[in-house]
Amino acid sequence: MKIILSTDFSEENKVLLPYAIDFLKDAGGEIIIFHAYMDSVFVGSNSYPGNMDTDNYFTTELLIELEKNSQQMILEKTQYLINLIKEEDINNITVRPILVSGDPEEELIELSKREEPNLILMGTRGKGGKRFLEGSLVKSVMTKCDVPMLFIPEGYSWRESNEVVYATDFSDNDIVTIKRIFDILKPYKPHIHVIHFVEDSESQNEAIKMEKLEHAFMDIEFDGEIHFQLVNTTNAPQALKIFCERNDISMSSFIAYRKGFFDFIFRDKLDKDAFFNLNIPMLTFKDID
Repeated sequence: MKIILSTDFSEENKVLLPYAIDFLKDAGGEIIIFHAYMDSVFVGSNSYPGNMDTDNYFTTELLIELEKNSQQMILEKTQYLINLIKEEDINNITVRPILVSGDPEEELIELSKREEPNLILMGTRGKGGKRFLEGSLVKSVMTKCDVPMLFIPEGYSWRESNEVVYATDFSDNDIVTIKRIFDILKPYKPHIHVIHFVEDSESQNEAIKMEKLEHAFMDIEFDGEIHFQLVNTTNAPQALKIFCERNDISMSSFIAYRKGFFDFIFRDKLDKDAFFNLNIPMLTFKDID
């Protein structure tokens, strides 16, 4: 198994390290620590996950200093991760740093094509307190990258819990996506809760769709459990929050569509903040064309 850990070197990103190790400690594999720094003379606020001013122009000297600092920091991050692995007496995980100059979005997508990892890990907050999900980086990467992406919120404490909620809009790709969740989370033997939010007027039609989806998994073998549930509500964001609290959900998962980001996944019942405000990891998949 291979994981790309995309970092901006912020303290918040340290929460990613236990996840990377835990995913690989049984089967073994490689962790690629990735960072891209801007090589152009102009840096926009949405092009770099940090706190750079959109009106700042970089001189050649500043660019050289940025490269030097980035090299030092990625080596420190690599050594720190290697030390964590040694402390846990794990000998089947290797670590490789990759530092590039260029647009972080484009470079991460290109790297994923070259390396073909099983998973990309990112934080949902970077330097300067700016949420990645509110910038262009994650929006673009999430909907362009073929690799599943796991986003870890700032301040989240690593805990072993196998309860996962998968929010469905009854896409043709649901079956494939749920199978991929089981594959990625296989070490945890996940309990996947497949849910869909409905209102009374549409419940009968949606119930038929849910039964059809459930039937598709009757003869499929996998490590873990799967449950299907329609949630009747007129307030989907609140219902999602309550469902996750009652079921000790430790991860949400969904398909990220190209149009409108999250908003139309549930026909406007949920938006991106409904997931982000759960403050739990989010496992996302690109929509299959």
